[in-house]
Amino acid sequence: MRATVLPAYNQKQVAPECLSLKLLSSFTCLRILIPSLGFVITSSLALTAVAQSGTTGTVLGQLATVFSGGQVVQKVQLSGNATWYAGDLEDSGTATLTGNADGSYQLQLALSASGQRGESQSGAGTAATCQWSGEDGISHPANSQGCWQPVLWFLPAISLQPSVLTNSTAIVDGGTSTVGTGNASYRVLWGQLTFSNFASSVAADFAQQSTVQLGLDPTSFMPSILAYSVLPDSGISMPSALEIHYSDYRIVNGVEVPFLIQRYVNGSLQLSLAITSAQIS
Repeated sequence: MRATVLPAYNQKQVAPECLSLKLLSSFTCLRILIPSLGFVITSSLALTAVAQSGTTGTVLGQLATVFSGGQVVQKVQLSGNATWYAGDLEDSGTATLTGNADGSYQLQLALSASGQRGESQSGAGTAATCQWSGEDGISHPANSQGCWQPVLWFLPAISLQPSVLTNSTAIVDGGTSTVGTGNASYRVLWGQLTFSNFASSVAADFAQQSTVQLGLDPTSFMPSILAYSVLPDSGISMPSALEIHYSDYRIVNGVEVPFLIQRYVNGSLQLSLAITSAQIS
């Protein structure tokens, strides 16, 4: 089943505050993003009714072409050096990452001071579950909302290949705008999951929590920045703003892979991954 591919929005009808990270997940903004449908959209369920049209399919096709030449990539395995930042702590070591086109992944860090750290996601979409582990190696469940992003956080292009998108993912061509907290302009894709098994009011709230904004470099058309928000596992109701930055792209077996991946939480660098090798399948 193909994803819902939505027409591009008319930027003149988008409230400026909707383009800021603070309202990144606002479903009100998503309703404005599709003015041709008016305000009848009250949940993510309505997004699935939109016919595939406009420029979104073209943008996804261009992304797939520059990512892998059109060949379907199902799995990537990355390894390299990692630096973890937490307050005054700067801890370095090695990293191994395995990611799949459906968004499931494993990340394992071996850090010199704090030992082992791990993150993983099993399943995809609304059925996904996430776990994390510290130096004791014990796995802990993560907030389920943190699993609801429609793209793989360290290699989003693998999740946006037209042949692997499913009908649980809605994609919107957002034209040209800024992403996250920066001032640079990108070609923007908005994405969210759809929750067809829930009541409309619940589905709309869940869809809001799954919304991501992806900025494509206007020259290379490869992902440069991914922005979204998650609720911390600590139970704090205030969401954390995440930005993932991608650079130093290199071609590995015909596939463009970012060899520098940096994850920021609330504006502070949390994790820097300098990739040294990549395997594609």
